[in-house]
Amino acid sequence: MELRHLRYFLAICEAKSFSRAADRLHVTQPTLSHQIQQLEEELGTRLLERRGARTEPTAAGEVFRAHAAQAMQDVAAGVMAVHELEGLIRGNLSVAVFHSFSNTRLPAVFADYASRYPGVRIVARQLSRHDMEKELLSGRLDCAIGYLEPADDGQIESQTLFDEALVLVVGARHPWAARRSIAMKRLAELSLVLLTPEFGARAYLDDYFASIGATPHVVLEMNAIDPILATIRDTALATVLPQGAVGDTRRVKAVRLTDPVPKRRAAILWRRHGTRSAAAQRLAEMLMAEYADRGAGRPL
Repeated sequence: MELRHLRYFLAICEAKSFSRAADRLHVTQPTLSHQIQQLEEELGTRLLERRGARTEPTAAGEVFRAHAAQAMQDVAAGVMAVHELEGLIRGNLSVAVFHSFSNTRLPAVFADYASRYPGVRIVARQLSRHDMEKELLSGRLDCAIGYLEPADDGQIESQTLFDEALVLVVGARHPWAARRSIAMKRLAELSLVLLTPEFGARAYLDDYFASIGATPHVVLEMNAIDPILATIRDTALATVLPQGAVGDTRRVKAVRLTDPVPKRRAAILWRRHGTRSAAAQRLAEMLMAEYADRGAGRPL
């Protein structure tokens, strides 16, 4: 069994198609099929099967997939460790970030990292908290920068970066734009544009309204922050977002929420018992140092 067998098998599981996997791997489909046949013969069982138009792992394939993914991560970590011993950090670093990423200090940290370690190719994707956890546990992410959830189980480890309040956000000409604060329960009086339910900030609001027996007037849902802000700027609509997502305060206003003050904790998220590459650990060190220097309570 060779590493390419594992790599090819995992690519097919990801693409759910021999032809798409062959394109991504830049090999011919017969070559790919032959390599999988060799792997199945060595293991003495089928790993893949056709289900309609898709190729899916068999029960044995699902078991092998988890171990194959871990093996590939361990090999990548080993390569990183050797490079680190030689004073080098190289390779790919896959990171997920929350959707208000662009309005925080994180892009500057990423730019600093890229200048210090030009041998590392960083791939950063904006994902919902639900998708972050899914990608972390599958091994497709080295780490994630997201918000902690009350329902987090023992599969995720975290390093706290900062605490951030949720705020009411309205256009500069909205009747409530001049207010310094507003009680949470009064949100039920507004027509709201909110993130879709898979986002933690939305889940927090839904849980709050359920706890007081109120139903918010949600007129529009979106899965990205920028279009929400664009929608409320010149209308009577409002939203609730992490404070760091507000951005340009000339066109929108952030109003502090009270009774209670809704806060969320941003952290570096890891897969528990997963292998941490030298590149990922170095990024974590830089992030922790950045927020320690400027104050954990100030996300921007």
